[in-house]
Amino acid sequence: MFGITKSTVAIASVLALFGAAAAAPTSAPVVDYTKLIIPGPGLPSVAELGLTNEDLTKPVPGLEQLMARESENPNAVFKRYTPQCWGGPACSWSDAQGCYNYLVGLGNRPCKTSGIDQMCRVNGCSWQARTLNSREVSSPCSNAANGGAWVMNNCRGNIRGSNAAWGNGDLAVDLIGY
Repeated sequence: MFGITKSTVAIASVLALFGAAAAAPTSAPVVDYTKLIIPGPGLPSVAELGLTNEDLTKPVPGLEQLMARESENPNAVFKRYTPQCWGGPACSWSDAQGCYNYLVGLGNRPCKTSGIDQMCRVNGCSWQARTLNSREVSSPCSNAANGGAWVMNNCRGNIRGSNAAWGNGDLAVDLIGY
C-alpha cells in the first residue's frame, strides 16, 4: 500500500509540474512598429528616417514634463485651445505611442494641412492634423506630437481626443481610433 501511495504522489507531482508549466505566463510578442506605421501624405517612411522599433516604443513623456513648455519662455503668448477627450473607438496606448515617436522623429519637418490630413496611422489609431481656420496651417511635427501627447496622458481610459500642436493654436492634433 505504501508503494501505491508513493507512486500516486509522484504522478500527481509530475502532473502538477506540467500544469504549472502550461499555466505560466508567456511574454507577449513584440510588435514591430517599423513595419506597421503608415506615414501621412508627403512624410517620409520609418525606414527613410532610420528609426528602429526601439525608437518607436520609447516612453511618452509625462504630462508635467510636456507642460513645462510655458515655463521655458514665460514671456511668450500662446494662442489658447481647449483640449478635449472624446468618446467612441479609441487608440491603444502602444499604437498611439508608435505614432508619437514617429512624429517626434520627424523633428522640425512641417506637419501641415488646409483641412484634415493624416500624419500617422498604425493599426486602428490615426493621428490627424486639422486646421482651425480656412487657410493652410503648419507646425513642426515634433510640436504636433507633443500636442497629441496631451490626449495620451489625459484620455487614459479612452485614448481619443484633440489638442493644439505646441505653439500653434490654429493646428489641432486629433487622435482617432477606428
